[in-house]
Amino acid sequence: MIFLLPPSEGKTLPSKGPRFASTKLVFPELSEKRVRLVKALENFCAIQPELAAKALDLGPKQNNLLAINAALMKAHCAPAIKIYTGVLYDHLGYGTLNAPAQARADLCILISSALFGFVTPADPIPAYRLSGGSVIPAIGSLAVYWKTALLEALAQRKHELILDLRSGSYEKLSPVKLMDQPIVSVKVLTRVNGVLKPVTHFNKATKGDLVRAACLFSGNFPTKFERLGDFFTKLGFTADLDTLTPGIPTLQIITN
Repeated sequence: MIFLLPPSEGKTLPSKGPRFASTKLVFPELSEKRVRLVKALENFCAIQPELAAKALDLGPKQNNLLAINAALMKAHCAPAIKIYTGVLYDHLGYGTLNAPAQARADLCILISSALFGFVTPADPIPAYRLSGGSVIPAIGSLAVYWKTALLEALAQRKHELILDLRSGSYEKLSPVKLMDQPIVSVKVLTRVNGVLKPVTHFNKATKGDLVRAACLFSGNFPTKFERLGDFFTKLGFTADLDTLTPGIPTLQIITN
């Protein structure tokens, strides 16, 4: 089973570590596209900082992110799980997982990155600022830039069940609903007057809890999407699988 996670907007800047090497990341065949995009982002932020600030949606107190982006190839790197911060990653709590659970996380988690395509928790990357919906003049739409290459990379693991916990622009980078393999989206819902409604405040926290529980599970993951509801129910969640709504099946995690 593969968990597709979104990145975080906030990132931790490493003070030490190796320099960036694109071939050390998962799916090394994406190396050329990664380097091209990194260099385009570097040049954009260094040569056209005002335009870059607008394109990256940076506020007046975030100009330091332009300098970070302008020196990515020389920047220190750390495992991606130490770079990405925020509620989802806090609740995943990778650093507090036992060794077997961390090893499972490294194998089953793919983080969707606007800059690197996909990374695993263990992949060494620098801190950066680039969102899935950003447009870099030398590159254009990131969804167009990445779509085919990322779907081809994922197809190497076509026999695995994919749980897509992403939303918005990161879904568009690699729209897995187009793939010919079992895909399930994940939604966090709550009951309001008897009707299920999307959760906003605890959405990321619950998704982090979900992936953490799965990584701590010592048995085999289900291989058929029909078993996902029962699987996560056994892990302590109120879970249901919606196969009636048009589109791909949806794993519904219902909170109080």
